Amino acid sequence: MLSLVIAPDPIYKTICTPVAEVDDAVRQTLDAMMQTLRAYDALGLGATMVGLTQRLAVVELEDEAGVLHSYRMVNPAITERSSTLHTSDEGAITFLGISAPVTRPAEITVEFLNEQGEKQSVHARGIVATCIQHELDYLDGKTILDYQSPMKRDILKRKIEKNKRLGPLPHVHGPHCNH
Repeated sequence: MLSLVIAPDPIYKTICTPVAEVDDAVRQTLDAMMQTLRAYDALGLGATMVGLTQRLAVVELEDEAGVLHSYRMVNPAITERSSTLHTSDEGAITFLGISAPVTRPAEITVEFLNEQGEKQSVHARGIVATCIQHELDYLDGKTILDYQSPMKRDILKRKIEKNKRLGPLPHVHGPHCNH
């Protein structure tokens, strides 16, 4: 399992570098990211959330119909975006105690390499599309704060700072907990 980087932190403005080759080290990193995602009952993780600056993301969630979607993405890139938009409240396990509305394309197509280095293409809509876009934002140095007005952003930043001062991120006991 990897340690989370709690916001605010300069890493969240980092544009991640592409992975040159999908090798055992990359596979181990993806495994550790997925383990971390599950331990915190998160829906997805972008690399910067765990202190990495490679273009890596993991997503695991059920869509509105209850179908499980699980992706380990190397060098993901959105290749198509619908003109139809959807707004939903988004939060993150590393942005303590906040959520905010974000408007995004309702459907996307994302291309990436899987853990075997094979090119994949996924068309996603609804919550799956929202989650993938949210995680890929981290790889481009963008967070939910960047979608807010300056006044709302300042309020949310102050709330994050207050929550961070209140203490460390609590451990979440769940089905993937190892003790």
